[in-house]
Amino acid sequence: MLRKVCSVGLIGLMLHAAPVSADPGDRPATRQAKASATSGSKRVLWTVAGIGAGFAAGLFISLNAFDDSVNSDRKVWTGALVGAAAGGLAGNLLGKSIGRTPAVRVDDSGRPAVDVNAVSWTEVTGEQDPALRRRVRAVNSLGSAAR
Repeated sequence: MLRKVCSVGLIGLMLHAAPVSADPGDRPATRQAKASATSGSKRVLWTVAGIGAGFAAGLFISLNAFDDSVNSDRKVWTGALVGAAAGGLAGNLLGKSIGRTPAVRVDDSGRPAVDVNAVSWTEVTGEQDPALRRRVRAVNSLGSAAR
């Protein structure tokens, strides 16, 4: 009986975690708050998906391994719960690495973009190319902030 109560309580806490983390509450609606809420909700979804997949995998593996053994029902349920815990951990770690997106840097330097197709590609020879030297010097003179 104690196991059933603990299992139901644990499932209730897991199902309660998604709406609580999705509720913005009294926080100001800033860009940072929205970004963290989306990252957190992705992580919760990955965790829940991992729990479900781990439970199913643990159930099928345990059924295959302990079908005809003594106290097989306990072993099957224990294997399913262990699989759910492992799947939840894997989903949480996966959601942690997937939830982050790199910041996009905007180029406000005002210099025109160079089309790569417009650059003349000549054969590599041993001769020096004065036009290439001028282009390289022009790019180097922009400084590191403009690149």
